[in-house]
Amino acid sequence: MRKHNVLFYGWVVVAVAFLISALGYGVRYSFSVIFTALLEQFKWPRDATAAILSFHILAYGFTAPIAGALVDRFGARKTMALGAVLLAAGAAASGLGNTLWHYYLSFGLLMGVGLCLMGGVPSTRIISNWFVTRRGLALSLMFFGSGGAFLLYPLVAFLIERVGWRAAFVLEGVMVAAILLPAVVFLVRSHPDEMGLLPDGARSASADASATKSYERAVVDKEWASRDWTLGKAVKEYRFWMLCLTTFSVWGIAEHIMVTHHVAFAEDAGYSKMYAASVLAFFGVFTSGGALAGMVSDRIGREATFTIATGIGISGIAVLMLMGDSSQPWILYLYSILFGLGFGMTSPCIAASATDMFQGRRAGMVIGFIWFAFALGGATGPWLGGAIFEATGSYLPAFILAACGFVVACISLWIAAPRKVRLVAGRARARQKPGPTAEAGLPGADDDKPSVA
Repeated sequence: MRKHNVLFYGWVVVAVAFLISALGYGVRYSFSVIFTALLEQFKWPRDATAAILSFHILAYGFTAPIAGALVDRFGARKTMALGAVLLAAGAAASGLGNTLWHYYLSFGLLMGVGLCLMGGVPSTRIISNWFVTRRGLALSLMFFGSGGAFLLYPLVAFLIERVGWRAAFVLEGVMVAAILLPAVVFLVRSHPDEMGLLPDGARSASADASATKSYERAVVDKEWASRDWTLGKAVKEYRFWMLCLTTFSVWGIAEHIMVTHHVAFAEDAGYSKMYAASVLAFFGVFTSGGALAGMVSDRIGREATFTIATGIGISGIAVLMLMGDSSQPWILYLYSILFGLGFGMTSPCIAASATDMFQGRRAGMVIGFIWFAFALGGATGPWLGGAIFEATGSYLPAFILAACGFVVACISLWIAAPRKVRLVAGRARARQKPGPTAEAGLPGADDDKPSVA
């Protein structure tokens, strides 16, 4: 007998994923603020110091396919709990370091593996189990939390001023252990069947079957959609590699050049650490707004939404490149708004595209490898931004490269073409309405004929 709860438990799972996006990834990206403190303390080169974050993301990436496989085999709760323990331990240990290798081990390896085991890969996987017809909305709400990651900027800057950067690291570890670990252990469930529920909060098997049938009627490529995807099958498809190139370029190169170095760029222009961190926290607010706006991809399509995001994100980078000193503080605000909105919109588009295209009992490793591709770019971005600065004395060439990352990602997503596998709900409803389109053999007119997206 199915349970009928007032609040569908899938939204509780989304809430935990939101919290992980905010606090878990906040611990990662607080490195942007602590980065300059490490430079002041140890006088290390910027490229070598920024490579700490690069190593973190590389460890995250190599763990991603493993995380997907562990979730498929042992369930999300055990996998994510282990991740929380490793993330907390790595953050606390980072407060004790005095050499670069120590930070490669603590912040890089321990925190990278820990965050991956509890972060985007398992969260995306289990949300796709809980939601079918409202998957884009659920993923948008999860990524809405990612903006909260950057709201830690002023808090970390405040802690550095009051108790020092070492204590700031330790306190981050305490927050992860006290907040995220209990949330994962007591609230996460991998599949609605574990609680006698149906996806999307359906009240009965017949209602669930009706919703699933409606979703399946949006299928354009029935042969592709019917496959039980594994990593071995996916790597033979160019669409898979185009989706990997998308994550590599925008989540990896574009994002991590910017978020690693924009605080340092603002400080070089004459702003104080506290002021720069406070203003750039707006980046987090508007990243959240962009993630929510990303739910429009359920109506107009993943590719169209990503194209809009690309234009907005590049505009933000262009604005920041105009800043030469601290005489025009509005530039920092406008950059935070535009780049935050643009980048925020890309995240649910990519996650929804991946789960639209690759489904099956062992699809966790496929999703994990797509995150691994992001990590290769994310590992390159921080180091590359620092290396370009060391070579040229300027961040402008690095920022141009970040803008190019947006363009490459957008083109790659259009080539991957999730629209040619499944129509999003809004497109499917529009094309299933009675009228001329129905007579043209589009979905709803003849379910045996795949339509051209």
